[in-house]
Amino acid sequence: MNENITTLKLTRRNFLAGSVAALLGAAGAAGLAGCAPAAKDDEKLADTGEAPAPKEPTATRDADIVIVGSGAAGCFAAYEAAKAGAGSVLVVTKSGNATDSNFNEITGTASVETAALKEAGETYTVDDMYERMINYAHWTVNARLLRECVSLLPSNIDIFDEMGVETMVLGDRYNFGFLNVHGFTGKNKGVNFEEGLTALGVEFLYDAPVTHILMEDGRAVGVQCESGKDVINVNAKAVLVCTGGYLANEEKMAAEYGGCKVVSMGSLNNTGDGERIVLEAGGVAERIRGLGMNDIYGMNEKSTISVFDANPFMQLAFYGGLLTDPAGKRFMNEYMLAQEPMNGGGEATLHEKCYYAIFSENTVNAMKDAPYYQNIGAPAVWTSAATMFNAPLADFDANLAEAQEEGWCFKAATLAELAELTGLTALPETVAEYDQMVAAGADTLFLKDPAFLQPIEDGSAAYYAFEYNPSAFNTFGGPRTDENCCALDANSDPIPGLYVAGVENGSLFCSPYYAVGGSCSGLSQASGRVAARAMVDYLKQA
Repeated sequence: MNENITTLKLTRRNFLAGSVAALLGAAGAAGLAGCAPAAKDDEKLADTGEAPAPKEPTATRDADIVIVGSGAAGCFAAYEAAKAGAGSVLVVTKSGNATDSNFNEITGTASVETAALKEAGETYTVDDMYERMINYAHWTVNARLLRECVSLLPSNIDIFDEMGVETMVLGDRYNFGFLNVHGFTGKNKGVNFEEGLTALGVEFLYDAPVTHILMEDGRAVGVQCESGKDVINVNAKAVLVCTGGYLANEEKMAAEYGGCKVVSMGSLNNTGDGERIVLEAGGVAERIRGLGMNDIYGMNEKSTISVFDANPFMQLAFYGGLLTDPAGKRFMNEYMLAQEPMNGGGEATLHEKCYYAIFSENTVNAMKDAPYYQNIGAPAVWTSAATMFNAPLADFDANLAEAQEEGWCFKAATLAELAELTGLTALPETVAEYDQMVAAGADTLFLKDPAFLQPIEDGSAAYYAFEYNPSAFNTFGGPRTDENCCALDANSDPIPGLYVAGVENGSLFCSPYYAVGGSCSGLSQASGRVAARAMVDYLKQA
């Protein structure tokens, strides 16, 4: 199961209509995409193309290490630095409290060689995991950094244990051939870490978005943040940036993914501030960009932006049936989305503005009393359905009606009428071709597993089209670093005192998402620790 699952009970309509400041708090709202800083800064950007300069501070603070961001990477970095005797460690974050991050919401994380895995009989090793990841990435990442992070995965779980966060080994949902995901059995792990880190001497400064990295003679010497009316300069010997990516930055997402609308399932705080300030300080962006795709089921921006509270008809996106693009043509092997939604399958949906799942009324109605998984014979190749989609659709009539009212479910008496209603002009021809392949038992176009070849036109009194947008829990990609998570400049030289960890680290993650559940959280935690160790060494040499 994907590690990044948020349970925000929020609709897009309510979000757009409501007060952003009320949702985020006054300090957090300033960092949201589309919410401007001071007007004079905007004017400077428009006139010169330059980033606004740091402001005159109204207050100062001192720390040996300042960590920007209180998510997975930030918390694990703070732990590692404090344990190594780094001196004063200050975590500065836009978040309003310890529960206000993707880290608090994730439900699992990747690891290997843990006591629980050994007890379960799993023999998959650190070497196996590294080889799988580096080969999957085709060596496009920093191989030494990935190697070190993978080596730290086992002891990540020990740190969770020390912080009082219980874990349990989850099943092999995607037929990877090994167990690795450790699920969290409780809630609000952020509180556990806040309390544990505070006991180690770490300080937290909440509601304080960082606007700049302070530079002196080419070295990072602190950060500037804003807390209410205060502009605070935090003087530090080393700076770590790990602010969770840019999924909530609609402008940047549009630039990266064109006309494809990606529904954000993650924190509203993740607006790309971390990457911006690192590039402003002289860093360079790595070319790899990717998404931690929603692997629970489909989404639509017209409906509830949530996971466990989502309309159950969102599941139909991941059933491996007939999917079409907005023209009504097939565009992928639908089994990929049913079985590999995190990576290959999810990636394919990013090629379209939106996509549609086509079902007959007879097939849809059957889901009222039995799961689709059972209705198509419970194929052994669809392991994830055995745990995720093994029940009839809840509150069938009410949820189906809601899907139609919200405008992402369409119904018509014939396929021709459905095509006219939705604009899926090629749909009748697509279904005719598809049903011929179903009858022959072979997908001659995309070679889909025959177990998922189910007929569409079956004499039903009506037919449905369900509309979906790709959705994701987080982005990954950003500034380039070396093997120690030290930010690199345009000449590939380290920027002294400046480090990047977590999903912002552009040298650690590959696109699409690694074929390993819990990768983003596991590697983020480990990279925070790598950065902390490097910062401690840097302090000793200063």
